[in-house]
Amino acid sequence: MSRYAILKDTWIYQEIKQEIQTEEREERTQEQRQILQEIVQARFPRLIPLVEQVSQQLTDLESLRKLIVKVSTAKVEKEARQCLSDV
Repeated sequence: MSRYAILKDTWIYQEIKQEIQTEEREERTQEQRQILQEIVQARFPRLIPLVEQVSQQLTDLESLRKLIVKVSTAKVEKEARQCLSDV
């Protein structure tokens, strides 16, 4: 048993762990938003205002990932706009 194992059962350890997980999730969410915005900037720059609005509403990483895939595989701007509007 490691010398820190006893600390894992303390409330402060659990609180710090939860805080770290929350911060990491927020960072990953922000990274995914940035990826989505970069894809739209490169492929459909006229949709930047819409993607900024939509991406701020999404907090679920899975939803963001799915939207990234849909937008990045859209063949035309109209299809990408529909993907963003469906959110």
